Amino acid sequence: MERFYGARRTQRWTLSMKSVLRSICGVMVMRSRKVPRWENMDRDILAKIFEMLNVVDITMGASRVCVTWFLVAHQKSLWKTINLANLQLADFKHPRLQNLRFESQNVIEGLHNPRRVLLEITKFSGTAPTNLFFNFYSFIEDEDLIIAFERMPNIRKLVLSQWCNISENAYQLAFSQWKNLHTLIISPHFFLKGMVKCVRVVGENCTNLTNLKLSGHVDKYLTEEIVRYLPKLKRVSMRCCVIDSVQEVSLFITCLQNLTILNLSHCVLKTLVKGSLFEESFIKIATRKIDTLIMCSKVGCRLCEDRSRALESDAFYEKHWRNDEIKELEF
Repeated sequence: MERFYGARRTQRWTLSMKSVLRSICGVMVMRSRKVPRWENMDRDILAKIFEMLNVVDITMGASRVCVTWFLVAHQKSLWKTINLANLQLADFKHPRLQNLRFESQNVIEGLHNPRRVLLEITKFSGTAPTNLFFNFYSFIEDEDLIIAFERMPNIRKLVLSQWCNISENAYQLAFSQWKNLHTLIISPHFFLKGMVKCVRVVGENCTNLTNLKLSGHVDKYLTEEIVRYLPKLKRVSMRCCVIDSVQEVSLFITCLQNLTILNLSHCVLKTLVKGSLFEESFIKIATRKIDTLIMCSKVGCRLCEDRSRALESDAFYEKHWRNDEIKELEF
């Protein structure tokens, strides 16, 4: 009898387990039917997710998953800003991107050509972009700038890398197209003469330019050209710049009649006066003429201490060039 009842209990347990498993499986099937497939997800939600990706991830990865993702990758909201500044060197060496040789000789090791990335981006962006930020380590040549202005004619905020080999003719073609440019960020660190050409052409074509950021070396020649060709500037930043003397700064303050904000934080003067960056008399004159003068305390400033340890290396500029106390000049 015990064996009989034991067998019955085992049978009941087996039947009950089967029913439980069957019900669980049924629930799982029902739930799986309610969960949408990736390709059926709302396109606006997908676009929000894509906004978290960089341009290479979208063009070389997400857009190739399925037809729906390909279509979402063309949404204009994704391409208002073309940000190459947050890419790593590995992104420019993506296996699906063809390697390009530089047209110029003796290019410094570690730089990359942005041309292929730009070509891929413009397949999706169309004429939507209004902001174009080049990578710090991009080596920009005429062909790269031509691709940019021909396929992105509505740029209003532009960031050029410190490594440029661009002719005056290419600058002329580009900025004659970008007449509505209002913010320009340039790095006259190694190609000072090239930046002077850039300033001249911008002044001749972009009458709406009101924001300018310099990152690198600033001398009297460059400041004279800026004052001459860009007289409508309202906001100027020389954050982290190496400035030849106080005269360059004074030129901005006295000659730029519309200037309201000047950022001199973390600057280095080649000719120090009495061991300080700027004398109190200069600061008083500056604050009378402009609304806001931004400076750091120097003593105890972590960024300035970081700079002294970095010894003006590229790593220092690359780390800090995207930040600025003037909101319009951040990127």
